[in-house]
Amino acid sequence: MNSGIYVGSIRHRRFTPVNHQFNYPIFMPLIDLDEMAELTQTICGFGSSLFSFARFKRTDYMQGECSLRQAIRDKVEQLTGERVNGKILMLCQLRYCGLYFSPLNLYYIYDEDNKWRYMLAEVSNTPWNQRHYYVIPAVAQWPEKFWTEQKAFHVSPFNPMEQQYQWRINEPGDRLFVHMENHPNSDQSSDKNVLNNDSNKDKDQRNERIFDATMALRRQPFTSGVLLKLLIKTPVMAIKVVFGIYWQALKLWLKGAPFYPHSTNKKDKYYGTDSSS
Repeated sequence: MNSGIYVGSIRHRRFTPVNHQFNYPIFMPLIDLDEMAELTQTICGFGSSLFSFARFKRTDYMQGECSLRQAIRDKVEQLTGERVNGKILMLCQLRYCGLYFSPLNLYYIYDEDNKWRYMLAEVSNTPWNQRHYYVIPAVAQWPEKFWTEQKAFHVSPFNPMEQQYQWRINEPGDRLFVHMENHPNSDQSSDKNVLNNDSNKDKDQRNERIFDATMALRRQPFTSGVLLKLLIKTPVMAIKVVFGIYWQALKLWLKGAPFYPHSTNKKDKYYGTDSSS
């Protein structure tokens, strides 16, 4: 079975203009969309039924009337110009006790030769509940490579929009790793997405980091026992995630971090929609 449950931690670090960091435990199911029916039949408490404690609800992911699989492939094609038709692994939060919020869902897209090609990141913000998508090619694998692109979506009110993201990722296996850094735009900044060699990243570039986030997880089997054990420890992950976001925001505000309000002008390119721009 390709599906599993990944357990580990998320760490956020802010380097300037105030220092702040935190770390909290998390678990996220990794679901092979081709195994959805099997999981529903064999995992106690998991399914799409209204009465499932760990509920998979189609409308929580990838807006659209089509199937989730098609919506993911359509979005990747829209962003890359390439249609990729292999298996899809989905790292996500589920709807627990009827409650759902996930700041980040990740979709790992494979081609028909079972070669991993892209990671599609579905980013959501709160309280606006908007979505935006970034696609990172599999060649940007940690630790040798990283992927640079312009920030294009408002998430934290303590980060301005004029920044670049640097992504480091790996293919889901015994371990799963996602690392993202925020860097200021410079005179050399480009609107183009760029694959970089990590060995060429000099000390000055590393010191320019404004913020970074790291998710480091280890795989456990997707079984009823593992899911039950994790749910007993944290029964409603959505509450934990949302509370953590606002609690850390309060700490940043008390430390005097600059505040950048979210635009309410829908003509603003940073307003945020379920799109690529």
